[in-house]
Amino acid sequence: MTVRRRPNRMLRIALILGLLAVAAPAHAGTLKVGDRVAELDVAVDTNGKAVKLKAYTGKWILVTVGASWCKPCKKELPVWDKIAGEMTGKVTFIAVDIDDEIADGKAFHNKLKLKNLKRVYLPNEKSSVGGSYGSDTMPTSFLIDPKGIVRYVHKGFETGDEKKLRAELAKLVK
Repeated sequence: MTVRRRPNRMLRIALILGLLAVAAPAHAGTLKVGDRVAELDVAVDTNGKAVKLKAYTGKWILVTVGASWCKPCKKELPVWDKIAGEMTGKVTFIAVDIDDEIADGKAFHNKLKLKNLKRVYLPNEKSSVGGSYGSDTMPTSFLIDPKGIVRYVHKGFETGDEKKLRAELAKLVK
């Protein structure tokens, strides 16, 4: 009779954890200056059509991420909307709402009467990249160059932040 030895419990746990680490998607945290932008995975526009950032290759874009429950977002979006109108043809401003219910994000954007921002909805509970866009700090904005590299990150919003954004846009976007 052959006796089979079972691996000890610690070895089995280590093996399972190792397999999980290999199988899990990589998540390096919030995007930072110098990072390649993370593609939006389940994002849609106001008509339900898929939105991919690669469609903006060759153009400057500013992606700002917020949600209907974010108080600073209510202040930031109208200010960014005004700047977006001034930057038409130079920078495309994209407002990404991460509410789990798209209807909540649409109602939020409609209430703010945004005219110049491209509205995008990325339900955080369904997205594997939502965390890359700073869902821990709301709002977070990313200025992305024509090659898809993050060149500026702005977290939060306070009165006067429009001056900081304008200065960065003047410095980076030619």
